[in-house]
Formats: sequence, structure tokens, C-alpha cells
Amino acid sequence: MEMHLEMNGSVEGWRVLKLILSEIGLSDVEERGEFWLRAVLGHGELTVGTSWGASWGAAPKDGMIRAEGNHGCDFIVTGHLVFRIYVYDEAVATIKAFLTALSERTNMLFVLSFQYEEVRAIRDEERGFLWLW
Repeated sequence: MEMHLEMNGSVEGWRVLKLILSEIGLSDVEERGEFWLRAVLGHGELTVGTSWGASWGAAPKDGMIRAEGNHGCDFIVTGHLVFRIYVYDEAVATIKAFLTALSERTNMLFVLSFQYEEVRAIRDEERGFLWLW
């Protein structure tokens, strides 16, 4: 199962994102450039990449949000994170902790969706962080 986090942020936000991931148990980190990594996260794995300074093929070329029913979020996608989940209940708790910390410590806007089909969390300028699980 895959969860996709489409983000709009900055280089500083990227640094904080990496710090938060390490705080919640990121291991076996494989960095392939300043703005791309792949890692194990306890009950699954994740791939993170951005278009903030490095070419990254998984980021939409047009910068549009791909999540269906994006709940009115309107921002340019500059980064993308994929959670590949193996143990559902543990993953949900970890993802919620990660997004809560990300919304508290950065100004990143984001939409989290299940395989781009169902929106599970958002953070926008008007409403802030909403967990829709």
C-alpha cells in the first residue's frame, strides 16, 4: 500500500523534514543527492524527493496536486514523499506523528493521499493541519 505526500516547501523545510524523519525512527538512509533519499521506517519504507534544487523525476512536471478530492488545497508541488506501508496500524500512527511535527515545525503545505485516490490529511494556509483518516 502506498501513501503519497505532495508538498510545497523550502530548502529549510526539507532539512527539518529529514530531522523529523530521523526522530521518528528512520534507518538505513540512502541519500542520492542533496534532495533525495530512500529509507526504512520500521514497518515500511519511504522514498522522498524534491524539486527544490535537484532534478527529481517523481515530482510532477507541472507542479499540480495529483490527489483526487484535494479538499481545496491549491499550491505548487515542489516535493513528494511516498510511504510504502507493510504494517497498516503502526504506519498510520507514525505518519500522523510525522505530519503533526511537520506542521508544527515548518510552514510546508501538503496533501496526503492513499494512492492519490483518497485524501487522508492536509495542511493549507486557511485551515492549518487536518487529519482526515
